[in-house]
Amino acid sequence: MKKLVILLVFFVFGSLVVFGQNKSGWNSNHNEINFLTEKGEKSKLDIDPGFRYAEFTTENRVFRFFFDRNKQAVRNFRIMDEESKLQIARGRGNWFWGNARMEFLDGESLKFKIRRNRNGYLISGLSGPLFVVENQKIITAKTNSEKEMLVQAFFVFDRVRTTQKPINNVVIVTSNK
Repeated sequence: MKKLVILLVFFVFGSLVVFGQNKSGWNSNHNEINFLTEKGEKSKLDIDPGFRYAEFTTENRVFRFFFDRNKQAVRNFRIMDEESKLQIARGRGNWFWGNARMEFLDGESLKFKIRRNRNGYLISGLSGPLFVVENQKIITAKTNSEKEMLVQAFFVFDRVRTTQKPINNVVIVTSNK
């Protein structure tokens, strides 16, 4: 009887040790925002739960958005290509002087201005509005190029980071010609 109890204790203890080594199922979920073009192409923006970076996946390319030194200012905008590990765009200027822009690796500079009102704001580029917030809600805006779509996705990340509230089940429709 003593041997049976000792065997049972070792069996229970051994099973606890074995199953205690398994990987836990807990995982922090990324905040996911879906983009959809008028052509039906899908893009996805995955935002880190700590709101420190975001990964934008479009047409088999992955871009990483973040703020240099974690400071939320235009001059600290950074966009990296995950495949080549190169910085493809960086922010320059600031809102106050009206020279805010995103400079890309190929030399193209995309300038934008911000117009604030009491219930939101509008960020416009040369070809029209890039990002619109009305009544504290993100409104869709048309983009004309991949670079404008990247900048628009960056401002979506910036808005989610500013409000510190994850967005669930959001589909942002853009017109990417």
